[in-house]
Order: sequence, then C-alpha cells, then structure tokens
Amino acid sequence: MHYVHGEWNLLTKSCVVCKREGIVYIPYARASFCREHFIEFYNRKILRTLRNSGFKSGKILVGVSGGKDSVSLLYALSVIRKEMNLEIEALHINLGIGRYSLESHNAVKKLEKILPDIRFHYFDLRELGFTIPEVVKAIKRPACSVCGAVKRWILNKFAYEKGFEFIATGHNIDDISTFYLKALLTQRIEDIMRGPEPLTPGSPDLRLVGRIRPQFYLSEMENTLYATLQNLPFVDFPCPLARGATLFKYKNLWKEILSTNPVAQINFVKSIIAIKKRIPKETQKLKSCEICGYPTTAPDGVCFVCRLRKKFGVL
Repeated sequence: MHYVHGEWNLLTKSCVVCKREGIVYIPYARASFCREHFIEFYNRKILRTLRNSGFKSGKILVGVSGGKDSVSLLYALSVIRKEMNLEIEALHINLGIGRYSLESHNAVKKLEKILPDIRFHYFDLRELGFTIPEVVKAIKRPACSVCGAVKRWILNKFAYEKGFEFIATGHNIDDISTFYLKALLTQRIEDIMRGPEPLTPGSPDLRLVGRIRPQFYLSEMENTLYATLQNLPFVDFPCPLARGATLFKYKNLWKEILSTNPVAQINFVKSIIAIKKRIPKETQKLKSCEICGYPTTAPDGVCFVCRLRKKFGVL
C-alpha cells in the first residue's frame, strides 16, 4: 500500500530519483519517491523555502506543540542547520487542555531525547494565571483565536528576552491557503494584507521578533509522512477545543479543487503574495502595550494577554 498525498491507495510507481519502488506520489510535483528520497525531497524543500525567502542564518526559536507539523519542522531544521548555519532551540507551551496537553507534552519530551543537542524550554500557561479552557469559558471568542493570540505573545516575549532573531512555526500550505481563501471570501482585506509569508521581518523598536515559516509550501500530509518515516513522536488526535471551527469548513473546500488542479494551493498562495507585493503597504498600527511593553494593535494600548491577566486578577 502506498501513500498518495492525502490518502493511501494501491497505486505503484517507481521513485523518480532511483527508480526503486515508490512509497508516495506527490501530485503537485508529478513525482513518486521511495522513503530515502522523499525525506531528501522534504528537507531540500525546507531549505529552498528558507533561501528563497531571503533568510540567511541566525538564532531560531522553534515553537513545538507536539503535533506533526512542528515536530517535523524541528527535526528537519536540525538536519539542515549546519548547511544554513542555524542556532536552534525549542519552546513548548502547556495550554492546560486536559489529556491533549498532557499527550502533547509527552511527545515533546520524547522528541527531546531524540534531539539531545537541541535545548528545549517549557512554559506552563498557568504561570500567566489561566488556561485556554478557562479563557474560552470566560470570554466570547473562538478557542483557536484565543490560543493563537496567547501562543504568539508567549513565543515573542520568550524569543525577545532570550535574544533570538527569528521564531519558526509549523504553518503548512493547508493552513496558509485556507487562511487566505477565507479572508477573500469574507472580504477581510486587512487579513490578506497582514497575512503570513515565508519570512516576516521583526521590529526591534517594538520588541517584535521576526518569523519564518519553513513549511510554507509543504502540506499537512507531507508533514505527517515525514514524521512517520522518521519515527518521530507526535500527537495524532485533534485538539478538542478546535471541533466545529469555521476554518475547517473552508479547508475542506480545497479537496475538490486539488482533485482538479494539484498545484492549486501553491499557485493560489504564490499569486496572493505576488499581488500583495504590487500594492503599497499601509504601516501596521502597532504600538507597545502599556503594561507589558510588547506589540499590540489594541486601540486602548493594552494587549490581549494583559487584558486576560487583568480579567483573571493576575494584574
């Protein structure tokens, strides 16, 4: 049985590199690969995405949730770090989501044993005075939105204080294309203009660390296969708070499109980014939070995390 970018089936094709029996067919690349050459294809694609983004080298903090994307990202970066002259450390955030967070933590601890020469850091959200489930119950805002905002704040604060030049996150082409598709269909022009790219420069004056997204043009399924072939530990069930999220409904729209055009996701995102570069950018209205000093767009000058801390009586 063979893996065909999104599903398992009985299609047999020889590896495009060595002509041995392939285990995976990647439709957008029109190529089959054996285990060895899929892993090489994956690592080289990470490397190419970094180089094409203009990234040179530097000290990187990798956000590792324990899921297939971030686990694969950290491992792949460890493989290419000498070639790219990278200094890598990892940060795992315990979000307090019951069994899901426990299993995520366990997966990261196992990964730490596989990568003993990479320093791992751990942060428990309770140190801020709350957990994600508690916040979701207390305010009317989708769980994924809350979680994303809190993790971005923690990663940025930790990276800035420890002197990292970039934060690396495991966003894949399914995430990115769905984000832009939803923004287009709901007329969220600001979201499109501020949307993710392979590299987002930092702003030291605002204590904002740069971002890199090395898996920008890799799919969720490719990340899963890479983690599986490399025998990496990862959480293989979804976050319970993400059930019913609107974004998943938009993500499903890609299935039919990709069956017609396998390169659609990649071309769509590349087109969006190309269009953005032709449009004069408005300066994002970032300011320093009056309480923590980290970036915010809040009109009252108090960032989301500090508002939460005030709500939960920590400030």
